[in-house]
This record gives sequence, structure tokens and C-alpha cells, in this order.
Amino acid sequence: MHHQRRNFIRVAAGGAVGSLLASDLAPAFDRSNQGKLSKTKKIDFHCHAFPADALRELNKYNPDVITLKEAPDGTLLAIFGDVAHPAWDHALRIKDIDADGVSLELLSFPPIYTSLDDHLPGICRLVNDTLADSCRRDPDRFKAFAHLPFNDMKAALKEMSRCLDQLGFIGVFITSNMGGHYPDSPQFDPFWEEANRRRVPVFLHPMLSTCYRDSEKPALLSFPFDTTLAVERLVTRGLYERFPDVVLIVAHLGGTIPYLARRIDLGFEVPALASPGWKISRPPSEYMKKLYVDTAMGWNQGAFTCARDLVGIEHMVFGTDYFIRGSRLMQRTIEFLDSLDITSGEREMVYYQNGARILGLG
Repeated sequence: MHHQRRNFIRVAAGGAVGSLLASDLAPAFDRSNQGKLSKTKKIDFHCHAFPADALRELNKYNPDVITLKEAPDGTLLAIFGDVAHPAWDHALRIKDIDADGVSLELLSFPPIYTSLDDHLPGICRLVNDTLADSCRRDPDRFKAFAHLPFNDMKAALKEMSRCLDQLGFIGVFITSNMGGHYPDSPQFDPFWEEANRRRVPVFLHPMLSTCYRDSEKPALLSFPFDTTLAVERLVTRGLYERFPDVVLIVAHLGGTIPYLARRIDLGFEVPALASPGWKISRPPSEYMKKLYVDTAMGWNQGAFTCARDLVGIEHMVFGTDYFIRGSRLMQRTIEFLDSLDITSGEREMVYYQNGARILGLG
């Protein structure tokens, strides 16, 4: 764990891939294409919010992971590695999504699972209450994923009930590993049982890998690797056989799962290649068709097609990885999707209809 925490200092901790890339993607913010972008309603599954009080709490208990400073305009910035993350500003985000034509954002806070310790329940409640306030202020523009204290499963299930039944949240947020524990671990079984019972969407976002060892920036390779590892473990350890109604949405086109799906099948076809923990009765790729994937960071037709071939267009949802003001993450994602050789009906499915269906929005 100490090695993992040191790595968080070196790179942006779980969820910072958008900020790491934003300045290189668009050094000058340009909305000249705005009038040409699709006017279809859009549900953004992949966008982040960093409440200021939660950032202060993380800094208090994890000063080696997160530091704080104040921007010249007084904005609180959280520093993960060398990258500044602005504290959540409800009014400014409304302006941003209005400008890029995003109808609804589903908010999440990835760094929350840096460690599973006794401070996590309070931080989860703080994040959830802040996001709930934004959802109440503009219920047609913001909805939120619940953040759960997975260090205590009884407390996690209680918070899950509070968020879903009282605060009106639309799903649960997890990361590819939580404090170094992968989500297929038996300790998380009560959560998966409840998610299955409720058929509530679960959004899986990458976290810095516990086993990545290299000088390359982990945001480029470690994050998709850890997503792939987490999903492969969930599938091969029998997630869908035990909990067939789980709705799992995977960030960034599913990591490299679509590309490696048939290779992973070799573990089923050649028993010597399977790990002892595999508990499936069919090839892994057959279960992977149940996954949903978002479009964040997926600006490549080959990658999009690969994901579509695995899960189908009806299991793809719009996602941008947006949280840095002035970046083109929303606009660039829309430009890419608008450029694809797919029907207008298929494009509308990705932008809105698939998301509305699994969220029960009608």
C-alpha cells in the first residue's frame, strides 16, 4: 500500500486522466465548431466533481496523496502529482454543459477510494451530501453516483440505501481497485448481491494499478490496464453467473477488454491458462457482452468498432471524462461521435437512449 500511495504522488490519482491530457488536447479553448455539433439530448456518464470540503478532508488524512493550493482567483485547487483539479463549482459547470449541449451529467469523485480506512465513511457522506445538493438544485442537469465506505460493508450498504432511497441517486460508483482490493474480492459480495437485487447501475472507473511498475505515466497505460484486470477478474470469477442482473458500466470503452476478449477466452478453452479462481461455465467473452461501456477518451474508430463488436451499440453510453474548465473533452467527444459512419438512430442511442433506459428515465 505504501508503494501505491507513493505512486499516487507521481501521477494524478484515480480519475485524473482527463486533466493530464487536457492541456495537450486543446491549449486554446475553441468553440468555433459549436454550431455544427449534434443537438441530440446527451447523458454524460463520465464526469467528475470535487467538492471543496471533501478535498480538504482527503488532504487532512492523506497529505502524501493530495495537496491544496489557492488559484489567483481564489479557487481551491487539489494537486494530485503535478496536476491541479479545481473544486466543484455548480454554476460554472452549468455554463460548461450548456455551452457544449450536454443535457445531464452523472457526477462522481474517483480519488475517494485511494485507501479504505476509518475516515472513509465520513468522506463518502460528505461527497454524497454535496452532490445531492447539486442534484436538488438542478435535477434535470445533475444526478449522482453513490460513493460507499467499502472498508465496512455494513456501513456501505447503509449508505447505499440512504443515497438511492433518500437522496435520489441513480447508481453506485466503484473503481478498478479500492485501496488495493479488486472488486471481485469476496469482501464485496454483499454489495454485488444488493446491486443485483436492485438492478442499479454500477459505474467502474480506473484507479492506479497496485502492480504497475514502470516510469511511463500510469494515466496512459496503467489506468486502462487496471480497468481490464478488474473486469476480467469480475467476469471470470463468476459475477454474472452469481448476480445475473448486475448493470456494470465500464469507463473508457472498457479499457482493453474489447480488444483482448477472445484472447482471454483461451483461459476457458485451454484449462492450463485459467487461473484457479475462475468460476464460469462459458467463455468469458460471452459474459462480457453484458457489459456497458462509455465513450470517454475513445476518439478512435477502430477502438469504438472493437467495443461495439463486443457489447453492441445498445450497450454503449456517452461519456466525456470532463471536469477541467477550458478543456475540449466534451466537445471533442461529440465531434468524434458525430463523425462516425453510424445511423442517426444509433447515434441517439449512444448519446441518450441507452443511458435513459438503464437509468429508468423513460
